[in-house]
Amino acid sequence: MSRILFVMLHPGFIRYYEGAILALADAGYEVHVAFEISRDKLGESVLAQRLAARSPRITCGTTPPRLESVRDFLARSDRSATRSGGSRGAAPQFAREQAWESLATTVRLLLDYLRFFEPAFAQAGTLRQRAEKRLPHVYVSLVRAVAGAGSHARRALARLLHGIEAAIPTSPSIEAFLREHRPDLLVVTPLIELGSQQVDYVKCARRLGIRSALCVASWDNLTSKGLIRVIPDRVVVWNDVQKEEAVTLHGVPPDRVVVTGAQLFDRWFDARPSRSREEFCRRVGLDPSRPFVMYVGSSIFIAPDEVPFAERWLAGLRGADDPDVASIGALVRPHPANSRQWRTFDRDAWSNVTIWPPIGSDPNTPDFHSDYFDSLYHCAAVVGINTSAQLEAGIVGRPVFTIRAPEFAHSQGGTLHFHHLVDPDAGLVQVAETLDDHVRQLARTLHGGADTTEANHRFVRSFIRPLGEQTPATPVFVREVGGLARMPAPAALAEAWWVPLSRLFIYPCARVARTLAEDRPLWVYAARPLLTGAIWTWGTALRVGDAGSRWSRRSGRRVGRGVRRASYESSQRAAKAVRRVGKGVAKRWRSAGVAVKRAARP
Repeated sequence: MSRILFVMLHPGFIRYYEGAILALADAGYEVHVAFEISRDKLGESVLAQRLAARSPRITCGTTPPRLESVRDFLARSDRSATRSGGSRGAAPQFAREQAWESLATTVRLLLDYLRFFEPAFAQAGTLRQRAEKRLPHVYVSLVRAVAGAGSHARRALARLLHGIEAAIPTSPSIEAFLREHRPDLLVVTPLIELGSQQVDYVKCARRLGIRSALCVASWDNLTSKGLIRVIPDRVVVWNDVQKEEAVTLHGVPPDRVVVTGAQLFDRWFDARPSRSREEFCRRVGLDPSRPFVMYVGSSIFIAPDEVPFAERWLAGLRGADDPDVASIGALVRPHPANSRQWRTFDRDAWSNVTIWPPIGSDPNTPDFHSDYFDSLYHCAAVVGINTSAQLEAGIVGRPVFTIRAPEFAHSQGGTLHFHHLVDPDAGLVQVAETLDDHVRQLARTLHGGADTTEANHRFVRSFIRPLGEQTPATPVFVREVGGLARMPAPAALAEAWWVPLSRLFIYPCARVARTLAEDRPLWVYAARPLLTGAIWTWGTALRVGDAGSRWSRRSGRRVGRGVRRASYESSQRAAKAVRRVGKGVAKRWRSAGVAVKRAARP
């Protein structure tokens, strides 16, 4: 029975692969899902518990913790070596691993930042700024200077960074983790987070002879995040558009890319509403006699201040010349991870407008998803800035709209994935340059003057289900991933001869990177040698003075002991001399007494 180890950044990624993992388990594969971060921002831990409870072949856990302290390092060390004194080198070994880990993070962040200076990202200033914020400031000027020197300089720096990445040793804890689970296939997602440490899993798998695959989780991952820095054996994508992005933007060989369709959206094709339109409108507080349009919120990066725009949008609808548009209902559905800002929205200021589901609703309950589908199914149209909900609206067959706004220029024209939505040949979203244009588009749709059915089907066939609109993506995903797990294990990848030698020269850079990761002003690093020298000199003087005082004290003690010994010994000698004299006198006195007694005898 083949074993698959699925490493995810956090449990929130289960929603992308829940159906696929269950299908793998039903096909006989053992799947262990390991999370790097035990995040519970939106109750994601419930997803992991629910997934593990649905099949005995599925287990969930965590990945090995990253280095935090010498104590953590010793905790995962060999206890017998610790007891026998074999852990004396633990602290230096910990320092080495910490330095290499810091260098790896720095190199990956530099590569991610450098990619946003490529011509394809000329309009992606906000993406570049987001990557820049993750880097210590000391590197920013360097990368800017290299990027400004032209494409040859950028490629040279990228080759240097990739060479350093190849020389960075693999993590002992991750190697031990992989040996413990002994998977036939390692799957990672999303891998392309800025500075992602999932690269270490791919490197360790290659070193141990384990096949690896990257599953691209979302439609924007390959264009708005970091790089695929170490190429796994397979890259699983949704469609040919993502395949081209993987090849051109990430350097993945075409024969390593597999197109399966978007398994995430399979459930939308067979879903049915849980209530009638009239029941739904009464449930959420809308007028059942009027059609309603659904506004779908975007993530905080896309729309950090969305409420003022939504209020302008509603004002544009209510001020429309067309009475059908002016009286249309509006259901506002905030993004689950960006709903807090909607607490400032004054719903009572608008008639026939509601926020649904209520802010703070648990997004992991079954009712949450059924309410979402009912909202899409019963609405007349969907409006949003830039969100995957627009893809789901197209699958359900609803007209989809967006409005260009200056405050969202960074997340519309400034992102590559937005162009997939509005592409005139392959997109499904009708884009308006102004609110007035949008009102006219909406009016035409309400009066049946604009049929978007063909555009929706065209987008679904090219972007969601490229293998056929009636071909679900999940079975294809299971076939490709399962087939990869059943293939014979590859040979362990030996290090090139130059790698150990290069580490002798790169390790000092790792120590420097560890220091620069503190991200302090440059004068701090310049002042440290002077401060260190002053402290060392001061400490030396103190030690010399203390040594001098200790010497004087020891000398005094020696003199005192000598005097005491001399006086004691002289007194002892004097006493012995007196005793000898006394003994001699007594002896002579006794002899004289004996002589007298003898002379007195008759």
